[in-house]
Amino acid sequence: MKKIVLSMLAACAALVAGTSAASAQGFSWGPKVGLNVSSMSHTDMNAKVGFTAGVFGELRTNDWFAVSAELLYSRQGVTNKYTDEGIKVKDRLKSHYLNVPVLANFYVTENLALKTGVQAGFCLGARAIEKVDGNKSKAGAGDIFHTADISIPVGISYDLGPIVLDARYNFGVSHALKAGDSRNNVFQLTAGLRF
Repeated sequence: MKKIVLSMLAACAALVAGTSAASAQGFSWGPKVGLNVSSMSHTDMNAKVGFTAGVFGELRTNDWFAVSAELLYSRQGVTNKYTDEGIKVKDRLKSHYLNVPVLANFYVTENLALKTGVQAGFCLGARAIEKVDGNKSKAGAGDIFHTADISIPVGISYDLGPIVLDARYNFGVSHALKAGDSRNNVFQLTAGLRF
């Protein structure tokens, strides 16, 4: 797993370092922001809505193929609401990740691309929040998460002039929690501005 993470970071560094040299070959970059709908497999918790933001870089080598890398902050987690003997309870598990997806982009038209690749995620922290009958309690939960997370993103993007709309699903490959078989699965919808 460390080799995959190091390879992805090296690819990002190469894209950023080669911005000026690659611009003649179709290099573009820009900020992006959007929302996540995240869940964890093998749990009885429900999906949680969060947000993501960061930057992307893309090197388009010809009319139909490009390689891209991103650096994204991603707020993820799960939630659950239930009533226990007449008492309303809401549990939430919030996690914060720095995600580095490296993608192959296959342009089926000039503006429409199908994409897949690999994503390394780094857990920056987590918090467990419980609200019982209006009373809220919080506790750090970073120690129950693995530091590194690997997923396979699959998605589609469309360019509307300088605006890039992107929808993808990240299939969790590695275990997110140190105990159990839970994996992060995230649907992501973003809009970016290409320069």
